[in-house]
Amino acid sequence: MKLRVKLAFLLGIGAVLGTGVGIGTANASSFTTNPGIVKTKKTIRLYKDSARTAKAALVKKGNFLKINDVVKKGNQVTALETNHHQYITANRAFVAKTKGYQNPKRYYQVHYQQIKPYGQVGYTVKRGFEGIKTWYIMRKMGTFGGYDKYNQATYNAVKRFQSRHHLKVTGNVNEATWLKMGFSRKAWTGIDSYVAPLKVHAWQGRKAHIEAMIHQAYRYMGNPYLVGSSSSPKYGTDCSGLVMQALYAGGINPAPISAIHHAFPGNEWNSRNLWASKKLMHVAYNHRQRGDLVFYYQPGTHTIWHVAIYLGGNRVIESWPPRIMVQPIRNGQRSDIAGIARVFH
Repeated sequence: MKLRVKLAFLLGIGAVLGTGVGIGTANASSFTTNPGIVKTKKTIRLYKDSARTAKAALVKKGNFLKINDVVKKGNQVTALETNHHQYITANRAFVAKTKGYQNPKRYYQVHYQQIKPYGQVGYTVKRGFEGIKTWYIMRKMGTFGGYDKYNQATYNAVKRFQSRHHLKVTGNVNEATWLKMGFSRKAWTGIDSYVAPLKVHAWQGRKAHIEAMIHQAYRYMGNPYLVGSSSSPKYGTDCSGLVMQALYAGGINPAPISAIHHAFPGNEWNSRNLWASKKLMHVAYNHRQRGDLVFYYQPGTHTIWHVAIYLGGNRVIESWPPRIMVQPIRNGQRSDIAGIARVFH
């Protein structure tokens, strides 16, 4: 008698969980409407057909899948169809509805819509400003000597230019002066407003977010180091300017640290602001992983002066004079590592 009861119990469990790796059967605990995005609670099997007879790959616990449709046979749910036209169990014991991949609440949250520019688009350029607009202005005025900071010589040259062209003489470059210099209205706002396109989706996991970030950084490879710059890959950047655009591509908005403000006086060292942010988790050097940020001290001090993106294999991608490049994590120019900060968890 006891044997029959035990056998009946086991058969009941089998009916709920099915056989094999996360096959499952449709029942009251199955999804009946499209959950949108699911996260695997256990290792499950992908199938090539809705009847789930032709096996495809395994999906490990903790992964995300985009669901296109709930497949039914009569009134019975038989499977969930993914956006890649493969099929998984609809059983809630194996998959859970979720909003998608996300960091813990105390850290920078992952965005799934294009990040908007933070700051004034079309700002007037003044003494002390850096960045791409300053770089253009200094080259036009003949005052660029390799360092794009709006200095007194540039200020004086702009005043003379404004006087010659019957503009209001301020020494600052507003839109009217910019246009008279021969630059376009599109560039006046476009340089400021560029935010790297979001290259990853909510239903993709940590690895995809890291790769989106690194892919954006590689788009700047070979471009010149330009202080205070963080705009389109057609231009150069500095170290934190490169990191900010890479973060945008991975869905991270570190505002009030921003690409626009990076050109403003006092924002040259956004590597320090990122290091000080409590929304990045600091981890031990020995625990570094691909996609982490590597921060460096200025030699002989405890002042942060550089940040790079760790690629693995003791290599980083960084903007360091004279250009954006891949380098060893330590070299003769900067080797005093302050620590490691993790972006994606």
